[in-house]
Parts: sequence; structure tokens; C-alpha cells
Amino acid sequence: MARVNSRWWLVFLGVALAGCAGSAAGKPTTAKQVVEFDELRINARAKDGGGYDFDSYDAKDLFERATQSLNAKKCDQAVTLYDKLVAEFPSSEYVSASLYNAGLCQQAVGNFASAAEHYTRVRELRPESEDAKDASFLLAESLVQLERFADVIRIADELLAREDLSADERLEGMARRGQGLLGQGQLEEAQQYASSALAFFRTRPKDQPIKDEFFAACNNYTLAETYRLRGETMPFPEGLEPQKAVLVKRAELVLQAQREYFNTISFQNLDNLHWAAASGYRIGNMYDTLWHSIMNAPVPANLKGDGEQVYREELAKLIKPLIRHAIRYWELTQMFIERTGMNTTWSEKTKTDLARVRALLLEQPAGAEGLQPAAAGAPAPAPAPAPPKEPQQRTRNQPND
Repeated sequence: MARVNSRWWLVFLGVALAGCAGSAAGKPTTAKQVVEFDELRINARAKDGGGYDFDSYDAKDLFERATQSLNAKKCDQAVTLYDKLVAEFPSSEYVSASLYNAGLCQQAVGNFASAAEHYTRVRELRPESEDAKDASFLLAESLVQLERFADVIRIADELLAREDLSADERLEGMARRGQGLLGQGQLEEAQQYASSALAFFRTRPKDQPIKDEFFAACNNYTLAETYRLRGETMPFPEGLEPQKAVLVKRAELVLQAQREYFNTISFQNLDNLHWAAASGYRIGNMYDTLWHSIMNAPVPANLKGDGEQVYREELAKLIKPLIRHAIRYWELTQMFIERTGMNTTWSEKTKTDLARVRALLLEQPAGAEGLQPAAAGAPAPAPAPAPPKEPQQRTRNQPND
């Protein structure tokens, strides 16, 4: 079917529906009433048998069709229609909601780059709209997933400078800023900031509590991560005494991190199941990582050669509680995940690493109390997924009608 290149706008603006008035001099006339119509797009297509088919629509039509697709979970179709609306009706009142809804749809399917682009356009094209603030929060969330942490801090700072934030929104902004600092590797700043955010949460007036604990748990998780990462960035040096000093410090940081992971798990809000699973995984991961770090630390110079194997076997006996702890916490986390029916990156990671560590124990010769000495140069655990994907169906993440 041939297509006629004959698109045109029919714009009805300033149509005067004037009331009839007398024309005699000196008599007042009735004020003109102006009715403004939305822009209308009409496409004409030539039919095979002659004549034309006409397709007409306005911004409202496109928005309703897009939102129907969104509600039917047809994301690609919805986003195409929303973007078409913005392109063809740039002055429409539906532009802000279209960009916002398209961002939500892309975020829900994990297309965070496109989601961030749509939220950014809300901020740029309609900075005064009611959607702009929520779009900024969701932009920060998408940027966390994209690991664009400098931009996360920038958006969080913009939000925190606002004077119209509720206590819940301020806590969310603080959580995003803490995540940005953590992602940038500014561990000391992230630790201090997450601690201040938790203090803000805990000191709200009793008649104005923050009921949604999701971002309190997020801040507590960030705090725990600062302790974990500080420990794991401390390598074991040459020499027995320097190694002892590092081991003492890393053990202290493991216990501090574990305490904060437990505090994260203690939040009871339903959405905090995400942070609870992440925390459970990380506790096991800490012990697994520390075990591998110790087993792969440099052997004292006086024991190299024939004494190296004996040294590693005796060392494995001393640090076997670490591997016990890893298995214990991963088993508890796995049971928690199965009981709650969660399906996140942490679910699969816990299952995979638990199987790996169990297999490692079974493959090694039996040592004291049924645990094996580790082989020299045992492979380190695979890195955990970072950052974790957060739950999508939160209060702000609802489309505009």
C-alpha cells in the first residue's frame, strides 16, 4: 500500500465563540469566549483501490493508549507511544507524565539507562511539574544501578537542598548519597554519612515517625558495607608479625560489619526482605573471603620449601571456624530466601557459593574435627553482584494516570 506524504497539523487555538450582541453605537458587546482545543494529528494513507484512509489522534489519545499498554505490561509498546507523544506534541500537558511513565516502565524491566534518560528529560523539559521531584528520586535510584556514583551524589545533593522534602524523602535522599559515596570508594565519608542518616531516622518525633523503614535499612546496609570493604582492602603482608596485626584488624572489622548487617536484618518492613537477604549473603561472604585471604597470604620466609605444606595444613586447622561460619550463614540465608519466595541476584549467588564451599570441603583430605586442610593457592570466591537490584514496586513507582 502506497503511503501519501501528506501529514499536517490541524491546530485549533483561539477559536472565538462570540455571543451575539447589538451593533448599535454606545451599547456594550458581549465578551468573547475563547475555547482552546488540543492539537490534532491526521495521517492520510493511500488505499490500493483508490482513496485514502485517515488516522487521527491527539496527545490524550496517545497517552491513554500508552497507559493501557503499560498496565498490560507491554513495556516496549508503551514506551514507543509515550515517546511519540513527546515528539509530536511537545507542548502537551501529557509530556511530563509520559516521560515519567516511560521511565518507570524501563526501570521495571531493568533497562536503567533508558529509565535514567526519561527521568532526566522530565527534569529538563518540565522542571516545574509535579513529577520532577519524584523523577529525581527515581533517577538517583537508576544511577545507583548503573554505578554512576558521581551523578548519584550530584542528584542526591540537589534533592537534599530542597525545603519541601518530607522526613521519608529526606531519608531516601540521604540513603542515595551514602550509596554514592560508597560506590566512589569514599569509605570513611560513607560510614559517617550513613551513621548520620540512621541518627536522623531514630530521632524523629514520636508523632512524626518514618513508617517506611526501607531506606533506614538501606543506610544500615551501606554502613555495614563500609566496614566490610575496609577490611577486604587490607592485604596480608610478608612476615608473621605484620600478618598478625592485619589479621587482628580485619577480624575486628568483620565483627563490626556483621553487627551492622544484623541491624539491617532487624528492620521489619516487608520490602526490607531485600536488604535482609543481601546482608545474610554478605555475612557468609565475609568469612569465606577472609578464609581465602589467610590461606593465600605469604608463607613466612623460614618455612618456605618443605615446610610450606605443613604450615598451610596447620593454618587451615586454626582458621576452620571461618568456613563453618560461611556455610552456617549461607544456609540460614538460603532458608530465609526459600521461605519468603524471594528471587533476586542474592538468591542465586547464595545458592551457588554455598554449593561451592560445600564441594571444597568434601574434595579436601579430612583434617581435625572432620574439616579439611586447604590446598595452597586455593581459588578465591567469585565477586558478589554489585550493586543489588532493589524492589521495583514501591510507592513512588506507580504510573501517572
